[in-house]
Amino acid sequence: MHPLVLFIRSTSSPVQGIISRNSPYFRLTPTTLHPRQPYFPRLSNRLLHCASSNLVKMPTYIVTAKDDATDEQVAALKKQAVDQGGKIGHEYTLIKGFSVDFPEDQISTLQSHEHVKAVEKDQEVKTQ
Repeated sequence: MHPLVLFIRSTSSPVQGIISRNSPYFRLTPTTLHPRQPYFPRLSNRLLHCASSNLVKMPTYIVTAKDDATDEQVAALKKQAVDQGGKIGHEYTLIKGFSVDFPEDQISTLQSHEHVKAVEKDQEVKTQ
């Protein structure tokens, strides 16, 4: 498997630091472009390299809104989840809720939302 390489036209290390610190998605490490590289002659001599083995999938959570939450309040809850780096999966109709891929280190922000009844990690359920 080939590594994923991201090219950034900046030689400043703060870009690398901001992207790599506390990222729930992947970790980037600086590398140097070989000066005789024929394919990318106009790129700066610094690039960020992301090895595919460093890619991390965010966990999926089931978010259930309170029974008295309006449709607008549930929509606002979904918007907050997306604004904080989440990705909405399924939207449920039997319950007021949805599944969301969400950064594990920020899940407390969803749990503390005023219209949330419960947040639980999505998992396989078996019956005997």
